[in-house]
Amino acid sequence: MSKLSKIAKGLSAAMLLSAVGAVQAETVSVPATVSVDNTIGFALTGTLDFGTVRATPDSTVDECSGIVMPANPASAISAYAPGVGAPCVTGAGDSEVQSVGGTPTRPQFDITGVAAFATLNVNVPSTAVNLTTTAPAGSPGFQLIDFTAYKSSGTPGAISLTAGAGTISVDGTGAATFTVGATLITDPTAYALTTATYENAAYNGSFDVSVTY
Repeated sequence: MSKLSKIAKGLSAAMLLSAVGAVQAETVSVPATVSVDNTIGFALTGTLDFGTVRATPDSTVDECSGIVMPANPASAISAYAPGVGAPCVTGAGDSEVQSVGGTPTRPQFDITGVAAFATLNVNVPSTAVNLTTTAPAGSPGFQLIDFTAYKSSGTPGAISLTAGAGTISVDGTGAATFTVGATLITDPTAYALTTATYENAAYNGSFDVSVTY
């Protein structure tokens, strides 16, 4: 091989290596984004209605009567038995409350629009809720205590509550339904009132129920 041929081959190899090393690179910037939607579809149907009752408070401290409306719609209303830790602990005394008519109903809550099979926190009142009417000052009222909750969709069952807080799981569509119940008692503070007579009227109040992630 001639000296010129060797030089030519050397130059060709050098040029090839130079070309490989000079490969061009391109860079693009990729946008990234995420959207937050913590909205929970939460709808109320109905009210907590104990119907029509006949009621008399007791003038002695901590004595009351009541009726229990379980959260489970299949469970009947029953009499309330005061006990240790209850607002009225010494028995009914002269107090009385009896269901005599009307159509008792439980509120229904519908959850929608959340992630499939998510578990949400449920909160109901953990303290007494007062029901009052436009009666003369010093007249007795009622209280709602011992709130309960019942999941009526999917696999139905009682929602375990501690201090008014529990959890509920939604289905594959992100939906669930539950109902709430409570105990209605005569005024446990009637001993301090100026009259021990209930008015023939509607006694009203309100309470909050919430669901959170």
